[in-house]
Amino acid sequence: MNTLKRIMVGLDLSEMDDTLIRYAAFLCTLIPIEKVYFIHVERSLDLPQELMQDLQRSGLPVDESLCQMLEAKVLPYFEQMPQVKAEVQVAEGDPLRTLLHWDKVKQIDVVLVGRKLRLRGSGVLSQKLLRTGKESVLFVPENAEPVMRRIVVSIDFSEYSMMALDHVLHSVVNTPGIEIICLHLYQVPTGYITLGIPHDEFEERMKGFAYEKFDRVLEQFPELGSRACLKLVKEESGSDIGEQIVLEAKRARADMLAIGAKGKTAAALFVIGSVTEKILRYDSDIPLLVFKKEEEQLGLIDAIIGA
Repeated sequence: MNTLKRIMVGLDLSEMDDTLIRYAAFLCTLIPIEKVYFIHVERSLDLPQELMQDLQRSGLPVDESLCQMLEAKVLPYFEQMPQVKAEVQVAEGDPLRTLLHWDKVKQIDVVLVGRKLRLRGSGVLSQKLLRTGKESVLFVPENAEPVMRRIVVSIDFSEYSMMALDHVLHSVVNTPGIEIICLHLYQVPTGYITLGIPHDEFEERMKGFAYEKFDRVLEQFPELGSRACLKLVKEESGSDIGEQIVLEAKRARADMLAIGAKGKTAAALFVIGSVTEKILRYDSDIPLLVFKKEEEQLGLIDAIIGA
């Protein structure tokens, strides 16, 4: 059974911080999270003059002044949650290396990062973190609302999608009433032509195979019970599978989309799976939770942070 106990939230002193702080606090009402680390990393604490003037009024060093400013935003959300420890840190250095260092030292289970539409910022750091870190990553859109009624889990019946379903079941949906939709995109191979089977009949066979696999999933996860359903969608010829998954999640009015990403291998250190990349390209509205297998990182984190 997998649980999420420690989360890290990356802040950048933009309006996105308000959304991330609010969403992190909301997650703590759903999941038995023990510790939340809010961290802001500056390449240099020699900040622009206009910002320095505001900080110097406190009479504290720059990092302590920034920390105090962020604590004023963060801590009020957790006053009524004594079971959760919230900690704010400001660090100087390379953002990616620093976040990976915190991930390793603090044994982070999932990191929350912003998904910006109109706000300043490219989102490059969050994607690098996904590719290089061992932790799962939750992309929170700037317009995300703290609500959780329906979660769509994209499944292809691989070990990675089963891992994602396991995490969702045992970490995210402890609260009764949250619906789980298992979304499976199936194909109709062209082989039906050579077999002399009509297209419609072959398609029904493919659907039948999917239902049989889902029955085995229900045997593996009996706690799914009546709260989960399988949604079969035919993969459109020539379409982008990532775009189609996001579209179906929107049609299902999902409050979260969860996927399992293939990790890095010795042959492809920076690959997280083409489907994951494509979903990231198209999803800008739904909180996207990408689960990863920690054991697949092959020491890459140590290499990056120079451990």
